[in-house]
Amino acid sequence: MKISLRRVDFSDIEFLWYLRNQFDVRKYSKKMRKIPWEEHIEWILPIILRTSGDNEIFIIQKSGKPIGQIRIYYKTFDIAISILKEFRGKGIATKTLGMVIKKIRNQKKAKYLMAQINKNNSPSIKLFEKLGFEFKQKRGNWLKYILEL
Repeated sequence: MKISLRRVDFSDIEFLWYLRNQFDVRKYSKKMRKIPWEEHIEWILPIILRTSGDNEIFIIQKSGKPIGQIRIYYKTFDIAISILKEFRGKGIATKTLGMVIKKIRNQKKAKYLMAQINKNNSPSIKLFEKLGFEFKQKRGNWLKYILEL
């Protein structure tokens, strides 16, 4: 199975909207509602056009087809990942998140990364812990994990 990463581009707009609105992705998001197309476009265009240096998105691909995404918010050093349901549990998240962490380390863009994980999202908790993130605090339904770079 050939897994690769690439920066988001215009061809990914519809895929990211589809992925974000999947119930099993939304149920662990801070905004659990479906995101309207117009709101999605307002959010994604500055990232694709690189007019917003605060966010970066990488598309996870299997044999050249998009199957997920990894977002980094450099303002807060937040990192998030989502993968289509049929590709979960195959080690793809571990591999690709590890690749992005290595890239950020090498570029020295951040001193740490933070993951805010819904307390009920045990697969994500296991993923981030496996990659060295340490639990720091709980606020309501959210667990804050930090990885020192």
